[in-house]
Amino acid sequence: MQVTPSGKRACPTALTPNAPDLESARFANRGTVLLPDEMVIRILMNLGTTDIAVCRRVNRQWQTLIDTHHLLARSFYRDCHLTQRINSLTVERNLAVELYHSHTRGWLTDFSNRGRETAKQLDKILEYKHFPEVLFFSIPKLLLNSNELTYQNTATIGHLGVVRDARFSPDGKYLVTVSDDNHAKLCELEGGQWREKVILRHSAWVKNASFSPDGNHLVTASGDGICKIWRLEDDQWQEKITIKHSECTIRSAQFSPDGKDLVIASRDGLVKIWKFDDGQWEEKFTIRQRFGVANARFSPDGKHLVMVNLGVSGVTSDGFIYCAKLWELVDDQSQEKATIQRWQKKATIEHSDIVNDAHFSPDGKHLVTASCDGFVKICGLIDGKWQTKVTTWHDKAVINASFSRDGKFVVTASRDGSVEIFGLIKGKWQLKATIWHCKAVTNARFGPTITKL
Repeated sequence: MQVTPSGKRACPTALTPNAPDLESARFANRGTVLLPDEMVIRILMNLGTTDIAVCRRVNRQWQTLIDTHHLLARSFYRDCHLTQRINSLTVERNLAVELYHSHTRGWLTDFSNRGRETAKQLDKILEYKHFPEVLFFSIPKLLLNSNELTYQNTATIGHLGVVRDARFSPDGKYLVTVSDDNHAKLCELEGGQWREKVILRHSAWVKNASFSPDGNHLVTASGDGICKIWRLEDDQWQEKITIKHSECTIRSAQFSPDGKDLVIASRDGLVKIWKFDDGQWEEKFTIRQRFGVANARFSPDGKHLVMVNLGVSGVTSDGFIYCAKLWELVDDQSQEKATIQRWQKKATIEHSDIVNDAHFSPDGKHLVTASCDGFVKICGLIDGKWQTKVTTWHDKAVINASFSRDGKFVVTASRDGSVEIFGLIKGKWQLKATIWHCKAVTNARFGPTITKL
């Protein structure tokens, strides 16, 4: 193999995939002595992954060396700059094997027939010192060659502006898309084809849309502070009410889990809760925040609210700029001894930078927050009080954090390229696994079961 003075491989002039015996044609016939295998391996490991893949096609000797010593996997692992990072976290072979048995192997066997074959091959090299590199390389290799990830475009929904949001209805029959063109388009699945059902019009760009849990209501929110609630009646979507929330952009509009309440939050800090009663939507509560609200959502039982503050540049004084606030629906008695409900602030979860995400667990007893400060906080409801149970961190901003469907696990995604999984064991949250990626991870969620992520 020819090498330039800079250490890079010289481009071969007759390198073709159809030349498996190139060494006999170009070296042996000229009396050139082939390099020992050990020296070839050392030279190949100084090349990039793409170059090694090309060299694998030169001749059978190199192909055998590259496959036997897993040079592609080791190079790919090195090219992703993971060696130093993983060593700094003392993630060695034993931890890689533990991760493989606790999560990855189940995922591989459930994924496809090729995934099961990959798992069988990995089972044979658990004691191999380069097992972490081979494990890390096997997953993208499987996905790259998988037919299961081949998608077909079944419909194109056109807008004249940027599409801001797209949501399916709970039954999967409807799809709503919203755009800067002041329109929300509602499509229906008929006979396996998506067909445009109706155009929902606003007078300003549409920020988001959300279906109620039963799929009978749809809320659309726009940049001029207007919310519209639509109801499915006799197979037609009818506008039921137009809500003038504020003069500012509505950041969030979410239904409660039972679909009877709607919480609307805007960038001016105004939060309103509407209730569906006797076929009508009525405003029930108003909460005013000092700073803008990025989003607000109900707990599964509808008795708690979490509100995430909108990041405010340049403000660093009091007021817990970067935080998530927890509110509870409580009962009060008036002088006439009638029960009156009101929302009362119960806790403030502080961060030192913008809070990107906040989610309740399915049972409503835990809450997880993710922040640009790199921290993740899991809080628990104990004796009526919210308390921080664990605080963990990533090297960079945490974009997303959510619970598994059984509420026993939390997954976090960070810009540092890592995904962390925490498990609730005997009442304590413990780190169970860390999955590294080459670049930032912006989203990670559990599937229907804990074996799918």
